[in-house]
Amino acid sequence: MRFVAIIILSLLVVSANKAQDRHFSQFYAAPIYLNPALTGNYDGGFRIGLNYRDQWRGTLDNPFVTTSGFVDLKMKAPISPSHKDYAAIGAIFFSDKVSAVDFNTNNLSLTGAIHKSLDINNSQYLSLGFQFGISSRNINYEKLDFADQFNGIDGFTELTNEVFPTNNFSFGDLSTGIHYSVRVKKNFTLYAGGAIHHLLQPKISFYESDNGGTSVLSRKFTLYAGSEIPVNNAMSIIPRVFLMKQGEHLELTGGANFRTLINDYSGIAIHFGGWLRTNRSIDGIVNPDAFIVLAGFEYNRILFGFSYDVNLGSLSNSRGRQAFEFSIGYLGEHDEEGIVCPKF
Repeated sequence: MRFVAIIILSLLVVSANKAQDRHFSQFYAAPIYLNPALTGNYDGGFRIGLNYRDQWRGTLDNPFVTTSGFVDLKMKAPISPSHKDYAAIGAIFFSDKVSAVDFNTNNLSLTGAIHKSLDINNSQYLSLGFQFGISSRNINYEKLDFADQFNGIDGFTELTNEVFPTNNFSFGDLSTGIHYSVRVKKNFTLYAGGAIHHLLQPKISFYESDNGGTSVLSRKFTLYAGSEIPVNNAMSIIPRVFLMKQGEHLELTGGANFRTLINDYSGIAIHFGGWLRTNRSIDGIVNPDAFIVLAGFEYNRILFGFSYDVNLGSLSNSRGRQAFEFSIGYLGEHDEEGIVCPKF
C-alpha cells in the first residue's frame, strides 16, 4: 500500500520538481535510445533489437515493466567520393507500465544520422544524429481508491467527490547527439559520444497547471565512452563508462565485460562481466546504487544479453527490489569494412 500511495502521489500531484527518465542497465543494448547518432552505427545493413526490463517483481504483485523495440537501416551517402560515408534512418518504440494503477507511458520516435569518414582508410568516423518522437500517457482512475469512498466497514464502495483531469494526453519530444569512433587496429577500437534529450522540455502533467507551476521533463545530458581491447585471438575486454545528468539527478556507471570467441566460423561467442552504478540524489549525496551482472551470447550475428541488478546502499537489505533485463539484437548484411561500432 505504501508503494501504491507513492505512485499515485507521483502521478497526480504536480510540483516544482522536474520528472526523470526511465533507464536501462544495458544502456549499450538500446543504442538509439542512448544517442540518436548511433542510428546506423554498426557493421551491417540493418539492425533489429528488443529490450525488456522487469523491476521489483519480488516486492510488488505487479512489477514495473519497460519494453522497447527498435530498427534502423544504413545506406551509403555520396558526401565524399574518396570516403565511405553513410546515412541512416530508424525508429524506436517504448512502453512503460505500472500495472498496480494501470498507468502507461508509450513513445514512438523516428531517428536519423549521418556518419562521415574522417580519413582515406575509413578508420575514423564522426556521426551526428537527431530524433523526434511522440509520447502518450494514460491512467485508469477506476484503479484508484480515495478516503471518501470508504464505506466504514469493509471496503471502498462509495462514490468519490474527487475531480479528475483527462486521463490521457500526448506531447512531442526532440533529441540530438554526436558520436566519434576510431579503429586503431583490426580488433582494437575506441569510441565516445554524447547526447542531449528533451530539448523542448515538454510538459508531462495530467493537470494543466498548479498555482502557476508545471511539471516538465528535464533536459537529459548523456556522455559515454568505451573500447574493445584484444587480449588474444579469442578474447577481448570491452570497458565502458556512462554518465547521465537530468535535473538534479546524476548517474555514473562503469565496468567491463569479457568477450570470448568459441567458434569463429559459426560466430559463437560468450560474454560475462559487471558494472557499478552510482547516483547523486536531489539532496547532493552520492551513493552506490547497484552492481550489475551480465551474461551474453552471440550466434551468427544474433546477440542475447541478460543482466541482473544487485541493489546496494539503502535497498541492499530489501528483498525482491532487484531488477533484471533481457535484450536481443540482430545485425543483417554483415560488412567488415563498415562503421566502427561498439559491440555488445
